Amino acid sequence: MKLGSLLKIIERNVSLLDGKVVELGVSGLLGDEFHLNSVLHILQTSSQALIDLASHVIAEAGLGYVERYRDIPKVLYEAGVLSESEAALLRKIIGFRNVVVHGYTGVSVEIIRTILEEKRYRDIVLLAVKLAEWGYRAGIDP
Repeated sequence: MKLGSLLKIIERNVSLLDGKVVELGVSGLLGDEFHLNSVLHILQTSSQALIDLASHVIAEAGLGYVERYRDIPKVLYEAGVLSESEAALLRKIIGFRNVVVHGYTGVSVEIIRTILEEKRYRDIVLLAVKLAEWGYRAGIDP
């Protein structure tokens, strides 16, 4: 049931973010430090849940071993689970998560603005659904 639990976390977070974008607008979310930090937390936890879901699929399907998060997209691409463009998107999500968690160079508010305005955060759900469906077909968490 791990796939389903992680997918629900992502779907709930994305739905919450959708609601707040409608309620407060992108500028309202980014113009308030509390709301901005809330957005970052939602994006971080959604990204982490996607990473955990992908790691679970890899481990349970015996697709290989990943030592670092950055190896996950390559393993999934080479196994035919993700397309090249989907693997590239997952790499970007992992990189974004690393910046948020470790604060390497700080998170650009303009990047967050683009993510919110273009609703790019919904890409996390699309990848999560694809991975979960693949996992279910492979007999993971029946």
